[in-house]
Amino acid sequence: MSQSNTSSHVPESPLSILFIMDHLDTGGAPIVVRNLIKEMSAQGVRVTLLLLSSRPRHELPDDVLTIDVPFAPTSLYQRLRRYHLHAKKIEATLESAPVRERGPFDLVMAHLHHAHQVVSRTSLAQTSWYCLHSDPVSAFLGNKRGLARRIKKYKVKRLYHGRKLVTVSKEMLNRLSAHFGIHPEKGVSILNPLDIEHIRQLAHQSVSDIADDEFLVFVGRLDLRAKRFDRLLEAYRQSGTELPLLIIGGGSSSEQVARLIRDMGLEDRVRMLGHRDNPYPYMARSRALLLSSDYEGFALVLAEALSLGVPVISTNCPCGPAEILGNSLKDCLVPVDDTAAFARAISRVIAAPPAIPHDICDNFQLATVARRYTSLTQA
Repeated sequence: MSQSNTSSHVPESPLSILFIMDHLDTGGAPIVVRNLIKEMSAQGVRVTLLLLSSRPRHELPDDVLTIDVPFAPTSLYQRLRRYHLHAKKIEATLESAPVRERGPFDLVMAHLHHAHQVVSRTSLAQTSWYCLHSDPVSAFLGNKRGLARRIKKYKVKRLYHGRKLVTVSKEMLNRLSAHFGIHPEKGVSILNPLDIEHIRQLAHQSVSDIADDEFLVFVGRLDLRAKRFDRLLEAYRQSGTELPLLIIGGGSSSEQVARLIRDMGLEDRVRMLGHRDNPYPYMARSRALLLSSDYEGFALVLAEALSLGVPVISTNCPCGPAEILGNSLKDCLVPVDDTAAFARAISRVIAAPPAIPHDICDNFQLATVARRYTSLTQA
C-alpha cells in the first residue's frame, strides 16, 4: 500500500503595513494613529512607520520599525520644491535595507496633509490610502474668498481626486464631493478608535484640584475660531445653572478665552485648568461635557465622554457629532448658531440626564477599528 504524502502546514506571513505621517507628537490624529499602531502590533501585524519630522513622539511597541525622515528647506528653491524634495528622501528610505526587509507592504496609509502632499509625489501615490482627519471645508478653505478660494479648491481636488481615501466620518466624504468635486477611486469611512478600557482605568486616577462636587466640563484645544468659546460661555450664562464650568486644555487662544470669561463676569463660575495629560478623571466626575464648535475633525471627546457614561451637549457641526450620538441621543445636539437652544439643552440635561445606550461605543472599540483598517488590504 502506498503511503499518502502529507504536506506540512506553512503559516501565513503576517500583514505588513506602512504608515507615513507628519509627526506623532500631540493632537487628535497622532493619538489615533498611535493607538492604531499599538493595536495592530498586538494583533500580529508588522508595522513600519515613517515620520516626516523629528518632533518628539510617544513610545511605541518594540517591534514597530520607526524611521524619522525629516526635511528642512534652507533656500527659497527648496521651500518651493519642498514636497518633491521630501518625496525623494522617502524614496531613498523605501530602498534602505531595514524598510526593504519589511516589504512588500500589504497596505500603505498616509496621515495628515503634509504626508499626503509628499506621498502623492512618490511611487506610492496610486497605491496609498490618504487618511483625512479634519473637516476639509474648514481646514482648506477657511476664510478664503474669491480667486484664492478657487485656487485652493483646484489644488485640493488635484491632490485627492481619483485617490483612495479614508475619512473619519461619512459626512466628510460627502463634503469632499459637494465642495471640491472630488470623487475618489475608493472612499471609506472609518470612525476614530477609542481604547475604552484604558480610558476607564485613567478615569479612576485621583485629582486634587476639583473643589466642587458637581460641575460641567469642556475638554479640548483652546482655539477661538473652531471651538467658539463665545458661544460656549454665552450658552452657559443663559442656562442659569449654578454648576461651575471647568475648561481643560491649552492652545493659542488661552488669553482670549480668559478675557471672554472676565468680560462676561463669569470669573467666579468658570475655571481654566490648562492642559491635563489625563483629562478623564475630570470628565468622569462631571455632570455633562459641552462642545460648542463650528467644525470638528471627528469630535473624539464626545465618544470619550460617552464611554465614561457622561452626557454630552454638542453643536450639530461638521464633522462627526451627529454620527457619534446617533438617533438615541439626537436631543443632545443643537443647531450650530442657536445659542439659546444650547442653553436650554444644558438646563435639560442637568435636570434629566439622558440614558446612554450601553452599546453606543461599540463601533469605536480599538480592536474593531483596527480590523477595519487592516481589511483595506482586501478593498
